[in-house]
Amino acid sequence: DGVAFEGGAGTDQMVELGRGMLVPGFEEQLTGASAGDERTVDITFPEDYGNEDLKGRAAQFAVTVKDVREKHLPALDDDLALEAAGFDSLDELREDVASRLRDTDESKVAADFREAVLDAAVGNASVDVPGPLVEARARESFEQMVHSLSQQGIAKETYLQITAKTEEELVEESRPQAEQQLRREAVIAAIVAAEGIEVSDDDLLEAIEPAARAHADEAGASEEEMEPKKVLERLRSQGRLDALRDDLAQRRAIELIAEAATPISVEEAKAKDVLWTPEKEQAGAGAGDLWTPGS
Repeated sequence: DGVAFEGGAGTDQMVELGRGMLVPGFEEQLTGASAGDERTVDITFPEDYGNEDLKGRAAQFAVTVKDVREKHLPALDDDLALEAAGFDSLDELREDVASRLRDTDESKVAADFREAVLDAAVGNASVDVPGPLVEARARESFEQMVHSLSQQGIAKETYLQITAKTEEELVEESRPQAEQQLRREAVIAAIVAAEGIEVSDDDLLEAIEPAARAHADEAGASEEEMEPKKVLERLRSQGRLDALRDDLAQRRAIELIAEAATPISVEEAKAKDVLWTPEKEQAGAGAGDLWTPGS
């Protein structure tokens, strides 16, 4: 009807054709455009669009193409290995990449195992999480995401338009994850208290040293400036030491329950899944029994 709607305007927005991130039909009408072109894009918002006022309605966008770029991948050869990473040959670069990927995979497997063990403990714990607290955490997560997007030049209104959802819908979708995070935190805090886990200044220094060394190398800071004890004192003067101490205590609590669990093979897991489910365990076991893989 020729009337502008909220969130319908934007400037300096990067659109990657083929990703399917926009309303159906939008990308197709930009295909073949050149820098300086002006195009009129006609679309119809889907019936399940997040904004109630726009569901099923036709809209028209005036688009000015400022720049067009195309991705070009360099040739995989020894020159690339030397220029991009300082290796003498492509084979050396491939071996380095493979080694890094293996390290990443191993770290991910270890992290996934710790998370699975923690969730098993959470599933067997009685934790009452108030609804308002879950709501606050879900909204906090949404605001953090919005802030992160803004750092990349993406406005909240643009993101809502891309996802075809409202802010309330996105917050609601994050509630289960927010509740699980709060349950995890409650269980970890209980383990820290029950096991009397404490973190000394020596523990903090040990944790700080690798990060301080890496930061000195990356930022070109002097070794004296990044000496662990000086970093520790700076954190203390900034009031950030307690947060670091709590973080280390939480990590120790997770490691404690992970060490008590026994990993099993995929075949064993499949066999156990046939015989065991959390629901069966809850129905047949007494309160306080904790199931972990291998038990």
